[in-house]
Amino acid sequence: MIRKSLYLISGFPLLLLILIPGCEKEYSYEGGDVVIIIDTVPVPIPIPGNGAWICPACIGQDTAIESRWSFHNDSILRCGIIDTAIVNPERTAFTFFGPSSCSIDTGMVISVFLDYELNKDLYNLTSEYGAFFYYDNVGQTDIYISHRDSPFIVTIESYIHQTRTATGSFKGPVYKTDGAGSYISSGKLKVKLF
Repeated sequence: MIRKSLYLISGFPLLLLILIPGCEKEYSYEGGDVVIIIDTVPVPIPIPGNGAWICPACIGQDTAIESRWSFHNDSILRCGIIDTAIVNPERTAFTFFGPSSCSIDTGMVISVFLDYELNKDLYNLTSEYGAFFYYDNVGQTDIYISHRDSPFIVTIESYIHQTRTATGSFKGPVYKTDGAGSYISSGKLKVKLF
């Protein structure tokens, strides 16, 4: 009985030593220059009251800027870069696309089919034969997609043949993954079409 009591009395402090965490070493650097690493992925900022968000990278990006796209949807401004543009050999259609500035997983693709050739300076021309995709790489789905039966309108405000630069706008009805309708408005583009 005494032996059991000694085991309990001596075992209890050992059990506490095992359960109580020991001293943790603290690391710090107090000499020389320190390079501060800043996260470059913009975090959406909630807008009070409506539950929507605004991407900090898109503030001031709702104008036609070279190699950039932007559009509004549900009063939210989305934007990104145009990293690729392809023109067919007849110069009667083109596609451009690029990732979103707000998320590395999303981006936009627009294909435009024209009734005229891009072989001279042109102004204020409209095509109702546009195809729009706002995609999500994570789910391999289209967040917004246009349908053939609803015209997606792309207006070329100017095409300067010497620089191969098209500046324009786009708008039209689109559909979400669940089939619900939505609308893209105030779309802006400025792209080199080589």
